[in-house]
Amino acid sequence: PPPPPPTPPAPPHSRPPPPPPIIGAEDEDFENDIEPTPEEEQSSPFQSLEQLRQHPLALAAFLQHCVLQFDSCPVLCYLHVDMLRRMNPKEGRKQFLEFCHLFLDKAGLLRVPIPHHVQFELERTRPELLPEDAQRRFLQDVQSHQEPEVQRQLQDFRSKRLMGMTPGEPELAELERSRARDPAGAANTERQLAERVLGRLEEMHLTISSDEEKSSQIFSAIVSYMKFLGLRTKGGDGKKPKSNFFRKKVSETPPQ
Repeated sequence: PPPPPPTPPAPPHSRPPPPPPIIGAEDEDFENDIEPTPEEEQSSPFQSLEQLRQHPLALAAFLQHCVLQFDSCPVLCYLHVDMLRRMNPKEGRKQFLEFCHLFLDKAGLLRVPIPHHVQFELERTRPELLPEDAQRRFLQDVQSHQEPEVQRQLQDFRSKRLMGMTPGEPELAELERSRARDPAGAANTERQLAERVLGRLEEMHLTISSDEEKSSQIFSAIVSYMKFLGLRTKGGDGKKPKSNFFRKKVSETPPQ
C-alpha cells in the first residue's frame, strides 16, 4: 500500500510561542544601567582635571577615590605643577626645588615616572641651578607625562560612579539640591561640602599607604592644593610633613 501522506504543519496561530531569551545577571545589570546622555557627559566635571579644578567638591571626591584605589602621586603631581605655574615667578622658583625633591627625585616620597630627558638633566644639574625657562619646560613635560595615568584614573572613576561605587555621592547630590534652591549660595555650600569630604579623608589618611610618612605626605599634598582653591582644612598643617612645600602658604590668588 502507498505510504500515508505527511502530516501538514500546524497553522501559525496554533504554534507554541518561542521560549523567552535567557538573560543572565550580567545582562540584567547592563539593561538596568542608566547611561548618561552626551549632554550630561559634557557638563560633568569629571571629564578632565582642568574641569575638576573648577569644582572643589568633585575634585575632593575624585582624590579620595584615587588614594583608595590607585597610586595617587601622578594626579597630585599634575595638580601641583598647576599650582607652581600659577605662583609668581619668585615663589615658583623657590618651590620648584621642593617639588623636585618630592615628585622627581629617585628617593622622593611621592616619586612619579618622568621623561628620560628630564631625569638626565636632573642628574647632571642641580634643580636650583636650572634657568627659569628650563624649569617651566620641565614642569610642562612632567605634567604631560602624567596625563595618560590621570586619564585612566578619571575613566575608572566615571565607570565606578555609574555603578554607585565612588565616594562623595551624598555631598554631590546635596550640592545639586542646594543649587536648585539657592543658586547664589551654591559656591559657599560647595566649599563646605568639599571640606566635609576632606574631613573624612583626614580620618583615614594614615591608611593610604603602608608607609605612614608617605601617607601623611599624600594627605598634606591634597590639603595644600585644596587650600590653594580656597578651602579651609582642620588638620592639614598639623601633620608636619618632612618638606615645607606643602606647609607653605600660597601667596597667589586662588583660581576662579
